[in-house]
Amino acid sequence: MPIQDFLNNIRNPNKRFNRVNLGFVSPTILKWRITDLILIVILVILYFILYDIKPFHRQFYINDLTISHPFAEVETVGNTALFVYSTWIPLAIVIVVSLLLTTPQYKLYNTYVAVIGLCLSVLITSVTTDVLKNWIGRLRPDFLARCIPDPSTPINQLVSIEVCTSDNLGRLEDGFRTTPSGHSSLSFAGLSFLALFLLGQLQAPNTKVGSWRTLIGAAPFLMAAYIALSRTRDYRHHFVDVFTGSILGLGIGFWSYLRLFPWISHERSYVNLIIIEEENEENNSKLDQENEANYTRLTDV
Repeated sequence: MPIQDFLNNIRNPNKRFNRVNLGFVSPTILKWRITDLILIVILVILYFILYDIKPFHRQFYINDLTISHPFAEVETVGNTALFVYSTWIPLAIVIVVSLLLTTPQYKLYNTYVAVIGLCLSVLITSVTTDVLKNWIGRLRPDFLARCIPDPSTPINQLVSIEVCTSDNLGRLEDGFRTTPSGHSSLSFAGLSFLALFLLGQLQAPNTKVGSWRTLIGAAPFLMAAYIALSRTRDYRHHFVDVFTGSILGLGIGFWSYLRLFPWISHERSYVNLIIIEEENEENNSKLDQENEANYTRLTDV
């Protein structure tokens, strides 16, 4: 029994502990990344829970020019467009490219792993961003337009949300969620994963191939930067919000990709790491058998 094996590993200090499967996780679960699928479900649930949590209500001055910008009714990249650009388009491209370019032997599995990696990148970034937004509670550049302070509010005095007269409570609450920028973090989380995936699948760093491959691979980075910077044009975020969100999304995007695929300059950058490790183990096993056979022949002489 797997659990019994795990307990035996703990009881026996002299037995070498397998840190990969923790002594009880089956190879099938590891290969098909069942724990990642469970994590995806948990993250989706957390996302909807965090969506309704109220942010920290930070105090403010009503004559603070940094939060006095107008509220843009029409955004350059709205929330629906953000999810299309950061998640659905990358997901479609990853599936199509993987199915077209991967050898038949690994086509399904390579696609499966890539999809899981992209979903984890976006969901981890989304949940982390929402937690930070609610915890920090910094005011958006257009906060006063959301708040509509009472005309009798003192100017040079710190005040709280109680002075706001806006009837749109959802819009007002969202005014406390500027750091980090969700558009920036999500766009870089999804599009940086896509960029690395394309660069790896096309083997762009290879000096023998055309520069057009690098341009195709770099395009998602440019799109992510455009989405992130558009938030300052709409006065939804300060520049520091965009910077922190971009770094957050970029870091998680790189982490999610590199835990599943080798670096883009690897000679087999188009194959996920599990396949490479399995092939290496198979080759090492064959080599050990050959060495053992050669040793047997020598001892028989």
